[in-house]
Amino acid sequence: MDRRSFKVIVLLSFLPLFLFSLGVNAAPLQPASEMRLQERLEAVGFIGPTRLYLRLFKQEKTLEIWLKTGLSSGATYKLYKSFDICNYSGKLGPKISEGDKQAPEGFYHVPAGDVLWNSRKWPRALNLAFPNIFDGLTKRTGSYLLIHGGCSSVGCYALKNGPMSVLYDLVSIALKQGQKVIPIHIFPFRFSKKNWRKHKGHKFIKFWQVMQPVYDSFNENRKLPSILVCQSGYQVYSSDEFVDDPGFVKQGCLQPMPLGSDALPHMASLSWVVKLKDRYKALLGVRRKNEQKGPRIRIKCNLKRPSCKRWLALRKRMLKRGTLPKSLLR
Repeated sequence: MDRRSFKVIVLLSFLPLFLFSLGVNAAPLQPASEMRLQERLEAVGFIGPTRLYLRLFKQEKTLEIWLKTGLSSGATYKLYKSFDICNYSGKLGPKISEGDKQAPEGFYHVPAGDVLWNSRKWPRALNLAFPNIFDGLTKRTGSYLLIHGGCSSVGCYALKNGPMSVLYDLVSIALKQGQKVIPIHIFPFRFSKKNWRKHKGHKFIKFWQVMQPVYDSFNENRKLPSILVCQSGYQVYSSDEFVDDPGFVKQGCLQPMPLGSDALPHMASLSWVVKLKDRYKALLGVRRKNEQKGPRIRIKCNLKRPSCKRWLALRKRMLKRGTLPKSLLR
C-alpha cells in the first residue's frame, strides 16, 4: 500500500465521526427576520422567555399584540403593537354556520402544533382553531378560518403582508421559547358604555354580555383570566393563567380549546364533552375514506363547501411536506 492510499483510508475512517459531530452540534438556523425582531424586543425590555396574547376588535378593525416576559404569577402583559385589520367579512356577531361568510368571535386557545399555517395563497397565516368547545355547544360550524395577509377575506381576518410577517415571527418566537398555547380573543367591539348604547337591542347582545367579564378582568390587572366552558356557557374562573395547560379542568368545565383537540380529556365527569364531539362529527359528516396509502388526514368539515376543500388541500400539502401535526392524522 502506497503512502497516498494510506492517507485516503485514514481520512475516510474519520469521516463518519466528523459527520456525526456535525449532526449533533448543528442547530437549525433562525430566520434573519426573527433574529432582527428578537433584537427589537430585547431593546424595548422584552428579555427572556416571551409569552404572547392576541386581542382583536372587530368594529374597530384592530389587532392588539400583548407580550409578557417571565413566567412568575406576578408577571403582567404589556401592549407591544397594534395593527389595523385590513379586511374581514360579515358583520358584527359570531360565526354561526359554514358558508355564512362570517368572521368568528369568541375565545380561542390554539395549540402550538397547529397555529402556524403556510399555503401558496397565504405564505404566512395563523389558524383560529374554529370551532372551539363553546361553538360546538351552540351548534356552530365552520372551517379554514385564519388570520392571514393579503387584504382579502371570506370568513377570515386579513392584515397587510408587512404586519402579518411581524405577527407570524412573533408567534414563531413565542413557540420556540416554550409557549404551548396561543390565546386569541376576538371581541365585537371595545366594551365601553358608548358602544353598549350603540348596539342596544342587537340580537347577539346576550352573547357579548357573557364575553365582557373576560374583557374587564384583563383590563383591570393585565393578566389573562382562566376562561372556562361549561354546559351553561363561558365562565371566568379566576385571574390565574392556565392557557399553557390545555387539559385544565375545573368543576366539570373546560378551557375553550379546539373541539377536535387530542388534549380533550376523556373523563366520565365530562361525558357531555364526549357526546358533544360525537354529535359534532355526525353533524359535519366526518369522512374517513382516503385513497392514499399511509397516514390519513382527519377530515372535520363539510366537503361540499369550497372552504372545506381549500382546508383539505392545504392539509394534504402539509402532509406531503411532512409538516402536518400528528394530531391531524389518524
